Amino acid sequence: MPETDLQQACVIGEKLRAMRKKRKMSLRELAGRANVSASMLSQVETGKAYPSVRSIYSMAAALAVPVDYFFPGQESVSSVVPESPSNVASEMTASEMREAGVNQVTGLASKEFALHPPSPTPIVHAGARPTIELKGGVKWSRLTAMAESGAEFLEITYAPGAASGVHWSLHPGREFGLILEGELIVELGFEVYLLRSGDSIVFDSTTPHRLTNQSTKPLRALWIVLNQRSNA
Repeated sequence: MPETDLQQACVIGEKLRAMRKKRKMSLRELAGRANVSASMLSQVETGKAYPSVRSIYSMAAALAVPVDYFFPGQESVSSVVPESPSNVASEMTASEMREAGVNQVTGLASKEFALHPPSPTPIVHAGARPTIELKGGVKWSRLTAMAESGAEFLEITYAPGAASGVHWSLHPGREFGLILEGELIVELGFEVYLLRSGDSIVFDSTTPHRLTNQSTKPLRALWIVLNQRSNA
């Protein structure tokens, strides 16, 4: 590990241990909440391992602290992701990104969408949509000029074989989808639905669900998510 990374890893480890003790959480409890292994957390706390960007967001969410808490100097996540905001999203599936928002990782989706400046008009032109490239061939394109409180209006694209995640997702809210091109399999509770071009679906996000494109062609759909919590 380069000297600079080693120093930063030590700082992150010290801050992680201090906040964990302040929250009166064991390593095992924090590991469960952050969906990482206890042994990895132990290595991070002792400065022997540098956590991934996704792990940093998960730890921040589990400890209910802003991501910037972990970083010295500039106090910005840009010290870990020096290139593009999309670097964070590229390590996260659609389900993980949604979960990060629900778990109060403040402004994560907004930061990821900030690849284009807000439109000065209510119109969003096709070539200027703020876009998130997610892990596994999933893309979210925001169809609103700015972030809307309590709602997301998106065009979603799933490459052939892409899925929202390995695990099922559930979170507060209600979702509305319209298939524009291709096919989408929606696993919803104990049911499995195949949607083709022109089909639509509405469901409560609290029902465990997973989206998959098992076809050989890209899937494109309009998707609306109404969040029932203002910080979702």
